[in-house]
Amino acid sequence: MKARVHEYVANLHVHTTFSDGTGSLAEVIAAARETLDVLLINDHDTLAGRENGYEGYHGRLLVLVGLELSGPHNHYLAFGLEECPDYAWRNPQGFIDSVRSKGGIGFIAHPFEKGSPLSEDGQAFTWTDWRVNGFDGLEIWNHSSTWKTKARNRPTGLLHYYLNSWTLAGPDQETLDKWDELGRTRRVAGVGGSDAHAFKGRAGPIKFCVFPYRHTFRSINTHLLLPEPLGGDLARDRTMVLRALAAGSCFVAHDRLRRSEGFSFRLEKDGLGRAGPGQEVILEKGDALVWRLPARAWVRVLKNGRMIWQDKAERGRVEVFSPGVYRLEAYWPLRFFGRRPWIYSNPIYLRASDGQ
Repeated sequence: MKARVHEYVANLHVHTTFSDGTGSLAEVIAAARETLDVLLINDHDTLAGRENGYEGYHGRLLVLVGLELSGPHNHYLAFGLEECPDYAWRNPQGFIDSVRSKGGIGFIAHPFEKGSPLSEDGQAFTWTDWRVNGFDGLEIWNHSSTWKTKARNRPTGLLHYYLNSWTLAGPDQETLDKWDELGRTRRVAGVGGSDAHAFKGRAGPIKFCVFPYRHTFRSINTHLLLPEPLGGDLARDRTMVLRALAAGSCFVAHDRLRRSEGFSFRLEKDGLGRAGPGQEVILEKGDALVWRLPARAWVRVLKNGRMIWQDKAERGRVEVFSPGVYRLEAYWPLRFFGRRPWIYSNPIYLRASDGQ
């Protein structure tokens, strides 16, 4: 029998006036309550949101406060901490170990970001040291960074700002390749982030806001797949959400393109569920990957980063005969814009038995 999961829509990597965002945390929460179930704050190098009493339930919205350890490079999204650790951006292994030693979890943020001349003088906040270990996962899809890749000048910046719902690129291939590479030796969770700042500007007499919070909260979301429903107990629910993120019990989707609730991807044998996203099991004869989409779209099933199946379908099944890291990508078809990146599952890790 398939174990029931409970799906919740979360948005993480959000900045407020406690660092370099333009919205107060109260204003950000008000915007998030319109569409989200869980809001995860990552102001730069501070837990001020928690220290000022914002962590907890605001109506039905659960707000959790993490932080983004930052510098010229090596940004790290950390959650589950009670204080900001001492860190040096040139020593990423040191702060990864520090977060873990304090009971927190962490994700490498926008690891292969491409800078834009329209943002922070073209600075790209990349990850520079891949000898590190002990991190829980990668931010595979970042709304702000993805826009930067298209915003090469003012005309392209404006074009991809106003048509962002239809032209937003998917995760960059370097990040996906690294994710697939790392997954061959251990589980590495993939999450999506908005990197919301809602930067404000002025062009002559015209004031504008670059991607208001309400826009980004409808864009790149991380859908949590929890074993039990959220119940209103902050300590219990915080633990359950952070465990799901660290384990990769989630999927990433561009919800402004098309709502993705109801997507599922699992491993079955003889009609019985064996594993879901983020889980690792020994391959058995008769195993098959099974999925369902909210609507018919283009689907790619990948093994170790290489496509093994592709078709346009609402649901499907592929038998698997060899160990590997299996994940799914879905693309929503749009007239004039082609197949747009929509859903990225976390992998299911099928390992060989000792006798294979």
